[in-house]
Amino acid sequence: MPDKPVQLDPHWLEISDPELDPATLTAEIEQRITNRRAEKGLPISQFPTFDPVLCPQKPVDIAYEPNLYHHLQLVNRIYHQFETEPLMVAAPTTRIPVLSYVWGLIRHHAHALVLFYVNRTVRHQTIVNRNLVNVLNLLTTANEEQQRQIIALQAELDALRQQSEK
Repeated sequence: MPDKPVQLDPHWLEISDPELDPATLTAEIEQRITNRRAEKGLPISQFPTFDPVLCPQKPVDIAYEPNLYHHLQLVNRIYHQFETEPLMVAAPTTRIPVLSYVWGLIRHHAHALVLFYVNRTVRHQTIVNRNLVNVLNLLTTANEEQQRQIIALQAELDALRQQSEK
């Protein structure tokens, strides 16, 4: 079976120019990567990706751990929320007339540099968080299904024991 082209996360590219469309650019980049790999005779890798997995709701037909569902719903709601806006608190040096302007510029640029690297890290962490939350959602759903199977098998086993005792 031939490998499928690499599918990039559609949110890896952010463009604020209204004349450029990130989805179109991403598709073009993906096509060029595929063509270049084919020209060089390299295999085209396919990496599995997660589609967003919905948070499972509390089951009504089986017993469940309320804390699991509470925390799972909480993490599904907040895993992507990070505060990365600059917070410039007034400093004593901001009261000195000439120095305050220069110090404000230095502080602003220093904060912008730090936030550049912080935002890169946050973007990466958000991707990790999204995948971990999806795994937790899938595992919880699988656990629910296994619980239902165990209950059904236990009922079947009890019925067979009752028949053998007669």
